[in-house]
Amino acid sequence: MSFHDQQYNEKRNFIRMQIDTQAYLQVSDGGERLAVVCQDLSSTGAQLQSAKPLELGTEVELQIPSPTPQHQGLNARGKVVRCQSQGPGVHILGLTFDSVS
Repeated sequence: MSFHDQQYNEKRNFIRMQIDTQAYLQVSDGGERLAVVCQDLSSTGAQLQSAKPLELGTEVELQIPSPTPQHQGLNARGKVVRCQSQGPGVHILGLTFDSVS
C-alpha cells in the first residue's frame, strides 16, 4: 500500500467491507434496473461494477438481496459520485447513500 493510499484510508470514518455479491440498481427517475456486482460496502456508500456507465449525480436505489430467508436484504437510496470505465462493458460506480433500510 502506498503512502497516499494509507493516508486516504485513514480519513475514512466508516469501515468499508470488501464483498463480491449480486445487487440491483434502479435509476430513481423510473429508468432501467441494472444487475450489478457490489464490490465493497460501508454505512455511507458502496462501490459497484456495472455493464453500463451512469452520470455523476444520478439518483439511484440499490438493492442487495439477502442470501438467506432469515435475514432481510439491504435497500439504500443515494447518488452516483464516481464512474470510471475499466474497458468495454465494465464500469466502476461509487455511490454515496442518503438513506439505508
